Amino acid sequence: DVTRRSIIMYKLLLVLASAQALKRPQRALAVRGGEIDPITVGKGVVLASGLYGAFDPKGNLDKYGIKAEAKGQAAGRCTAWMQIMFAAALNLDPESVHAQMMYHMLAVMVITEPMSEVFGAPKAPSVIWMAILGAVGYKTLDGTLNKWVATAIFLANGAQAFLAPDSICDMYGIKGANKICKAMFSLMGGQMLCIGTYLAALIMDKSQSEAFAYAMAVNGVAAAKYALTDADDLNAPKTGALAWAAISAGLAYKALN
Repeated sequence: DVTRRSIIMYKLLLVLASAQALKRPQRALAVRGGEIDPITVGKGVVLASGLYGAFDPKGNLDKYGIKAEAKGQAAGRCTAWMQIMFAAALNLDPESVHAQMMYHMLAVMVITEPMSEVFGAPKAPSVIWMAILGAVGYKTLDGTLNKWVATAIFLANGAQAFLAPDSICDMYGIKGANKICKAMFSLMGGQMLCIGTYLAALIMDKSQSEAFAYAMAVNGVAAAKYALTDADDLNAPKTGALAWAAISAGLAYKALN
């Protein structure tokens, strides 16, 4: 059934993520003064939040004072997977991250596709996007496609979801999306913008620390936007979102100093 397939896919992704983490050297401490590396902290908290939301969307949303039904939980789970993607981007080799993120997004689309059934959405758009992501990833990896193409996919789709979640519902045939769903789609777009910002900064020859700082600044803006524009509509407290905004600002500042 759908639940069993989802659990299998979660376990597979965790195995792949663990293998990637073991393959790539990790910086547990910064080179200066034994201080904790903000990138390590940042990807850790983003990954932890994403994993919790992906495995238990109801429990995760409850922590933020959001009482969601099946559709809201499905949207929340999709948002959590995008947090996992953000953490994955921070963990990948900056030289190949643009191409690799296309493959990662393809995998996430396969994993989250059963959730689209909750919304009665057609599968054709997802299949088309999977083909595009695979092709862009392949051509970017072999150096024949400019890295800006992969970056633009995150920036353009992220901006649309973040600023106009209603248009996402219309474009992809998502039926019966309520205020919770649209707030989650907006947050999902925010995570895509974080990834796109990180990728863009790397293309512009910024250091990984600088790229991380800019991405976390966007993360803070996304959290603040939810607190200021969506929380009241959902009768949810703003505390959690404002805490995310503060954490993001702190990590961004630390990465630049």
